[in-house]
Amino acid sequence: MELDVIDPFLAREDVYESVSSCLQLAGVLDSVNLIAGYSPQKVEELAKQLQRKWSLIFIDGDHDAPAPLNDTIICEPLAEDDALILFHDLTSPDVAQGLDYLKEKGWNTIIYQTMQIMGAAWRGNVEPVKHQPDPKINWKLPEHLKDYSVSGF
Repeated sequence: MELDVIDPFLAREDVYESVSSCLQLAGVLDSVNLIAGYSPQKVEELAKQLQRKWSLIFIDGDHDAPAPLNDTIICEPLAEDDALILFHDLTSPDVAQGLDYLKEKGWNTIIYQTMQIMGAAWRGNVEPVKHQPDPKINWKLPEHLKDYSVSGF
């Protein structure tokens, strides 16, 4: 398995060294491809360069519209037929636009009640993990996510 990580902060030598050092200590550096750059441009460039699609995509970048939607629009055709796309920070309606887009395109979707609210969209022979929200917290789903199923409820 190989993990491709695109992040503009990796252009900073101190950040790159810190991340690669941690990955080395964990014994996984050889399985991680660290790429400095911005999405969605770098995602498209990497897909063309490597001639590949991905079965797992994690979208967590610029949280202001239209960036999350643009990331999703670029990633969707680069996803394998059996794929899972994860979103972080769905508390932001701008980030939720990406999940909304995939739902409208027929992807299955679910929300995870976490502090920042995670979301998953999947298609094909893939099943997202089940999650049980902390029962000690009185979870309230933001209005912009009211039409989504929530894992564990």
